[in-house]
Amino acid sequence: MEGASSGPRRLALGEVTSTNSVALEAARSGDPGPLWVTAERQSAGRGRRGRSWASEPGNLYASLLLMDPAPLEHLSKLPLVASLGIRDGLAWLLPDAAAVAVKWPNDVLIGGAKAVGILLESERLPDGRMAVVIGCGVNVSLIPDEAPYPVTSLAREGASDLALDTVFDAVAEGLAGALSRFDRGRGFDDVRREWLGVAVGVGAECRVAMADRTLAGRFEALDEDGRLILLREDETRMAISAGDLFFLEADARKAPSDTTAPAATTNLD
Repeated sequence: MEGASSGPRRLALGEVTSTNSVALEAARSGDPGPLWVTAERQSAGRGRRGRSWASEPGNLYASLLLMDPAPLEHLSKLPLVASLGIRDGLAWLLPDAAAVAVKWPNDVLIGGAKAVGILLESERLPDGRMAVVIGCGVNVSLIPDEAPYPVTSLAREGASDLALDTVFDAVAEGLAGALSRFDRGRGFDDVRREWLGVAVGVGAECRVAMADRTLAGRFEALDEDGRLILLREDETRMAISAGDLFFLEADARKAPSDTTAPAATTNLD
């Protein structure tokens, strides 16, 4: 069923392959967006670099369909916007809002452990419009049994309300606020400052694993396009647009930026 007209349009489903797939199919069928798709369970959820995960009942699986949300040159900034907005929404539900943080490129952590992952996908439609889907998985009541890195859930962190509709409302409101401030790219400087203000690891020694190599250095900042600026040992700087971020002090715990919830990536054609 679709959500009430007073809130965001929402297609609430039982089991689906993935909410991102349903949202993209809605775009192909002419939906104008914005449209939220939520599901109780996903049978074929997608994560970063084609990774898959089991999405069992008890957590929030949601995707937001947007049509032409920004000019092409600004679309790569949406992962940061998404993580900031979802972080803001969840902070309203937790007893210690300051414990809710973001991690580059767009994970959401609580107390240093991952609680949310985000997957962005896009498709150019035959009529020329760009469909962009922001998908998220929020660990509400369940966490992975054998995760080799720190993960947590809203239940474990003492959230004030674990009802999935309440969590959805918070996520939707937080993301709507961040998208409004982003203003199709015009407000990204402000979004970037906000993101850095709630981010973990800025100034820390780290490694960034990319498709073809791994680089070490210090996470110095984000540039005007949202890329991670890595300060190398030889004092050179490199702007990195995608990769898995590891902080050196957490290496023993093998804490990458990817866990069971769909983690950050972009597929913006």
